[in-house]
Amino acid sequence: MQFFKNTIFSKFSIALLAVIVVACNASNEPNNEEDGKENNLFISGEIGGAEGQTVYLEAASQNGVINVAQSVVKSNKFDLATNIPGLGVYQLRFGEQPENAIIITAKEGDKIKISGDLSTIALEAKISGVDWSQEYKEFMQLGAEFSKAQNELMALQGKVTQEELVKRYLELKKPMDDYARKQIDKNPSSPFNMVLSNSLMPLQGFIDYPEENIQILRKMADSYMEKYADSPITQSLNTQVLQLESGYKEYVEMKSGKKAAPDILLKSPEGVEIKLSSLKGKVVLIDFWASWCAPCRRENPNVVRLYNKYKNKGFTIYSVSLDTDKSSWVSAIEQDGLIWPNHVSDLTGWKSFVVKLYSFDAIPHTVLVGKDGNILDIGLRGKALEDRLAELLN
Repeated sequence: MQFFKNTIFSKFSIALLAVIVVACNASNEPNNEEDGKENNLFISGEIGGAEGQTVYLEAASQNGVINVAQSVVKSNKFDLATNIPGLGVYQLRFGEQPENAIIITAKEGDKIKISGDLSTIALEAKISGVDWSQEYKEFMQLGAEFSKAQNELMALQGKVTQEELVKRYLELKKPMDDYARKQIDKNPSSPFNMVLSNSLMPLQGFIDYPEENIQILRKMADSYMEKYADSPITQSLNTQVLQLESGYKEYVEMKSGKKAAPDILLKSPEGVEIKLSSLKGKVVLIDFWASWCAPCRRENPNVVRLYNKYKNKGFTIYSVSLDTDKSSWVSAIEQDGLIWPNHVSDLTGWKSFVVKLYSFDAIPHTVLVGKDGNILDIGLRGKALEDRLAELLN
């Protein structure tokens, strides 16, 4: 799983922006006269070192980045005018280097002014003309500190366990999360909440995910429904929060020990069908993995150790591979010494039905099933898995 993302738009932003229909302008002095729409968004500014560069106003969509408007910087100054359908979040990019960009939120009638230097525009832009300018400044300061710490954390990849890496990442990200919660709770209708809300989205499913985040996002969605009911992004936000609420409820239910593990019937490398429910009566670790997944392969020695420790105490493993190549799958089983017999796959990778059945989007992913066939825990690895098995089997 990748924890370090430098893209200007997160998955959440893309999902929200996918419903926005934008007017694309290609002239140096964009307008919407040709399609009969009056300009309702105006952005201007002065950017040192940007003379002659093209400035692009862009929106993310599921089909990629859409060019909304563009202009040329003259005497370090620029002006953009375009028509937008309502509240939205955009990227303002200076020149052809993707890192020379900032995120802004905009609504109809906004007149946004931006100043700064091209070399530091991403984190040090000065914004005025909107009521979220101070939030932007404070959040970008936190972002700059987080970005610096991230670089140090990336150097640790492969040197510490995945659990330790995730733990340190979440600790570094906490100031941004805390700020986002505080600001959204204080002013749930602020347009800039579309940027802040990205910090409150689940990083790796609902493992250790604060329920408070969902409550804050619900407050934001309800406020947007009141204030920006006509904006295309509002309904998408509400749908996203509903999905979060539903997913979290299902996660809590699974963790309760009262939900039966959905059955799986897949074939082994030898073509023998192995049914998950056939292992009822034992504590079963369902281990979703793949030969190409480096974190999975790093975790495998620990899984092998735990299997050997508890296999005579009513414990077994049901390994489900997301491989697409049989030889790679079989080779990894042999190389990593995965000696238990229950290895299955349909060799369809992320298209496998098990991904939707067990609602995960990253591997390694584990589901611990009790002797009665009910789910006991989700996402346990390393010491957490060992402690849980000791509790159940010692």
